[in-house]
Amino acid sequence: MIAIADTDSPAAPPTLAATLAEGLPRAYAVLFFSANARLGWCLLAISLLDPAMGLAGLLGVCAAATLAWVLGFDTAGIRNGYLLFNPLLVCLTVGWLHGCYQFQPHIYALLWLAAVAGGLFLSVAMQQWAAVHLGMSSHSLPAVMVAYVLYFMGYALFGPPVMPSVQSNAWLDLNFLPPFVQALFQAFGAMLFQTRALPGLLVFVALAVSSPLTCLLAAAAFSVGAGTMSALGYAMNPEGVTWCGFNFLLCGIALGSGYFIVSRASLVLALSGAFLCALVALALSTALRYFGLPASALPYNLVVLVMVYALRQRRSTRGLVPSPAPGMLPESAARRVLLNAHRFPHLNVPALYLPFDGERTVTQSFDGALTHRGAWRHALDFEIEINGQRHSGAGDSLDDFPVFGTPVLSPCGGVVAAITTHVRDNAPGQNNPDENWGNQVLIYADSGFYVRLAHLKQSSVTVNVGQRVERGALLGQCGSSGRSPVPHLHMQIQDTAITSAATRAFCLKHYLEVGEGGGVPVYQTSGVPGNGTVIKNVVPDAALSGILASWLPGEYRYRVTGEKGATWEETIRLDFDEVGRYRLKSLRNHARLTAFLSENVFYATDFEGADESLLAYLAVGIARVPCVKGNVSWKDMISIVPFHRASWRWLHGLLDPFIGTTLKNGDYRLESDSAACVVRSVFDSAEKHVPREVAIWLAPRRIMEKIEIRLANDRVIHAELVEFGVSPLAVQFRVRQFP
Repeated sequence: MIAIADTDSPAAPPTLAATLAEGLPRAYAVLFFSANARLGWCLLAISLLDPAMGLAGLLGVCAAATLAWVLGFDTAGIRNGYLLFNPLLVCLTVGWLHGCYQFQPHIYALLWLAAVAGGLFLSVAMQQWAAVHLGMSSHSLPAVMVAYVLYFMGYALFGPPVMPSVQSNAWLDLNFLPPFVQALFQAFGAMLFQTRALPGLLVFVALAVSSPLTCLLAAAAFSVGAGTMSALGYAMNPEGVTWCGFNFLLCGIALGSGYFIVSRASLVLALSGAFLCALVALALSTALRYFGLPASALPYNLVVLVMVYALRQRRSTRGLVPSPAPGMLPESAARRVLLNAHRFPHLNVPALYLPFDGERTVTQSFDGALTHRGAWRHALDFEIEINGQRHSGAGDSLDDFPVFGTPVLSPCGGVVAAITTHVRDNAPGQNNPDENWGNQVLIYADSGFYVRLAHLKQSSVTVNVGQRVERGALLGQCGSSGRSPVPHLHMQIQDTAITSAATRAFCLKHYLEVGEGGGVPVYQTSGVPGNGTVIKNVVPDAALSGILASWLPGEYRYRVTGEKGATWEETIRLDFDEVGRYRLKSLRNHARLTAFLSENVFYATDFEGADESLLAYLAVGIARVPCVKGNVSWKDMISIVPFHRASWRWLHGLLDPFIGTTLKNGDYRLESDSAACVVRSVFDSAEKHVPREVAIWLAPRRIMEKIEIRLANDRVIHAELVEFGVSPLAVQFRVRQFP
């Protein structure tokens, strides 16, 4: 199992009762790599179908949580169930052994107490060791190890365990189903130490409702594992595969969606893991039977830990993308990665700021026809154009070129690795191929690559080798030295400091593209401008940045007006996560949204829920807002899945990771002055439930003052802030508006 982030940290130190109320259901949900408390409550209820077994686990979780609380362990690990699921499994093992041996009450109590304490302490110790040395979770290995100790104790005291005979029951065993399906459901039930098919069917349904993808991966992995067992001579029925079938389920969930984003590649990995798990289970069961021990969950733990640790050594993710947030619904995590891959196409390439102030024209971009070819294809050349001309007069003098002598600034932070200053500048039309780069500055960037800025003016370099430079520091002046028939600035990235080193793909970040005719400039978070593109630096807007950085934790109540004057209210709770990002939750439904401000750009990400919440429209209306002075425009993409009906959302969640998600383009425009700030967006959608236009009015200290949405069917939704109460941990005040 993976360490799951604490998604609902309380505003005040929680009590033991409150901590237990959160951690109890999640201890059960973590068994399926989930943080869903509703799934956990369902699993807890199913476990109580066998009261003796279920109570052993339930009381074990409560006791382990209390012990961890009293001893001062991290309350977040208790609330998210991460410290509790191993004690739960060990206590269920005690319940199973009791069915074999019928312990006397005092022996049962002693073993149960040992299970609680041993499960907790070994879990904490092994989880910490695995995290420090492997960067992974120890999964349920602590529970397996403590369970083996209990097996040996039972064997030493009472001999080999003997399961009591259980009379067949058509309904509990679902005998009317094909044997393979019975075995599948019994494998799901075995996760809670339930030996009947009906409890397994209930677990299957609960998991399918919570996450169809998880259920699909588990069932597919079980099919491969059981098929492997069948090929080796075992019957594909409860007697043949139930004893190890839950290992296949866990391999499918862990490898298919726990550690990696669900995709076709992760599906293949999950099926491969199930195949290997079947072989390991057979080998271990043969070795362990001499000690009277079952294979238990050891095959799954060994296979998953080895495969994931090996995959951690890769240099490239390829099709197996690590999960960005353990515990997040696989459907949401996959949608997030698919969306971000389109929204931020340069997320995994080096990024540089513009190495100048003012406007420049890109006269040669990547794969340029002149010199940016082959191994040196990733480079940019910059010049200045005035009224379409790069020089004044006849262009016979260097001074006729407005770019000549302009300041060259550092596009990143780093250390100066090399400089050249002595090369004379060429007269217009001439070249110096013997000293190709001319005067230059080579910077070893903090991110681990080298940045070369070339063709600088003779003797203009202002930095020295070994000097630390920050972004925006003056490096020299633009010149025309080296292979440079006209004054221009050349910039590239390379992996080594070697003069002839091949270039590496990169992008520019946080700049404006200036269109013809002086229209509204287009903001680019990142990009590679093409030939002839006019670009310039952004001017940060401190006022807008202050608005978006000043949201206060608390509850914000909005009055919403919909179709035909229907009104309702929605309260949004705002707090911060462990890294300081805004975390918004609708109290009217289960919608959630994360937002943050980075490098003067506001981002709204990780929306979970449906369009019943204002957060759905907030997520698309201010998906990305650059804090830039003046009126600017930009483009972005949104997922329309939250605006579909429930059945379509379910289908998208099941299919999108394998075939791709549905995205829509959005055109955004920022209108700001000293009195107000409005973000307007228009989307190219004709689907009736998808927003066509969204306008959001922003104000200091609150999320938004109002929002207007026009859907594709011309239905209008309007919401206004009527009241907000700030958390006691912030400033104590309450403001009422729009009486």
